[in-house]
Amino acid sequence: MSYQSRLHFLKEQPRAFVCGTIDRIDTQWVFFDDENDEAFMLDEIADDSLEVYLSHRWHKAMWAGDNILQINGQIHMLKEGDYIRVRKTLQHAYEMLLEEFTFEALARFTQHLNNLNFSLYDCIYCFNSLCFQENASSKNGVNFLIFDNEEHICSIHHFFERNLQTMDRFEYTLNNGKRLMTMSLK
Repeated sequence: MSYQSRLHFLKEQPRAFVCGTIDRIDTQWVFFDDENDEAFMLDEIADDSLEVYLSHRWHKAMWAGDNILQINGQIHMLKEGDYIRVRKTLQHAYEMLLEEFTFEALARFTQHLNNLNFSLYDCIYCFNSLCFQENASSKNGVNFLIFDNEEHICSIHHFFERNLQTMDRFEYTLNNGKRLMTMSLK
């Protein structure tokens, strides 16, 4: 699956960003996470996923150092209280698993997660057994994923086969006892 196709599923997911305000402490810009009041040095978290909220919308920004952001080639001077967001990163094994899915499997997986009020970014644990079968001609096994949306926990068993056909079966189990199963064949 192309990078652009995967990006489509990741881009609009709930809880994909950490949002907060910035303040200047001494000579350093500090980002304060809205959710849990954690503080981070802005220059340590600023990367190509940084966005700033200006004129009632989000703008992609590049950290240029000191108190300067570049937005669409223009300079924006940071001010205390500016509202910014940084896209969350995905665990490496989990990101590799998402890349392994066909377009249809990723679409179905994302849709079912979202219908259960989970985001792709709610994954707190991923055991990707495909990582240990990279050079195998025939691959099969089970991956284990755990998601937490702060209201419920969802455990997913992903059964897969990569032989003459591609098979992905997902078994979702929530902590409230709700269960769901889906399958993709190609």
